[in-house]
Amino acid sequence: MIAANAAAADLLASLGTLKDVSGIMGSFVFTEDGRLVAREIPALFDDGALAEASGRLTRLRETFAAVGDDLDVAVVRFRDHKLYLKKLAAGMLCIVAEGGVNMPALRMAANLVSRRIGPFVENASFEPPPPAAPEVPPPEARPAPLAPPGMRRFRGRPVE
Repeated sequence: MIAANAAAADLLASLGTLKDVSGIMGSFVFTEDGRLVAREIPALFDDGALAEASGRLTRLRETFAAVGDDLDVAVVRFRDHKLYLKKLAAGMLCIVAEGGVNMPALRMAANLVSRRIGPFVENASFEPPPPAAPEVPPPEARPAPLAPPGMRRFRGRPVE
């Protein structure tokens, strides 16, 4: 267990070095099946959002593979930001950066970090997925009231 904790700390430290490049806001790593392995990104992006993004980015990679293309590196631009995607042997490294980031520096940093974290991501891909959360029964089928209690009135009289 101590070795696993040390490896996880090394992984986070490696992801942290990406922020040395001006314009990189953070990064995260996921396995081929879309499981989030590690994150070094502002809390604005919660684990649920990153897990959802991981699943979608996995499907993007599978889409390229379905037509015979191997997605090695991709840059997705949105507004004033870029999402740099780098394929690993058993997953993907995702880097969130500002639009004006120095792309050669980002590419070089991504290559160095991907070589360092590749073995850890490969080991993480062999771990069994966490158990699924038990399904919560749906709440009553009663529609939500339009007005708060005590404020519902019909012809001047309170109604419940």
